[in-house]
Amino acid sequence: MDNENREILITKEDGSEVKMEILFTIESPEFNKKYVLYTDPFNEEGDVYCSSYDENTLQLYEVETEEEWEFIEAILEEWNLEENQNEEDEEEI
Repeated sequence: MDNENREILITKEDGSEVKMEILFTIESPEFNKKYVLYTDPFNEEGDVYCSSYDENTLQLYEVETEEEWEFIEAILEEWNLEENQNEEDEEEI
């Protein structure tokens, strides 16, 4: 995944494709995987999705274990805190 290209094309179960916005990518040495976190820019609820991916093929895979989800949720929570702090800092300017 290339963080420079902030979009990813997701194929849904019905075969339709949806353009999503990449929030960030992370790597976990513990699970020996790379993950991409992304959102639908047209979804007002702000749902965040996550998939592991193969860097060579760019194939996406479902997150497999509860331990992986715990890792991802902790990273996402930290990212949300940083984003909120950045927004507050910008408001003060």
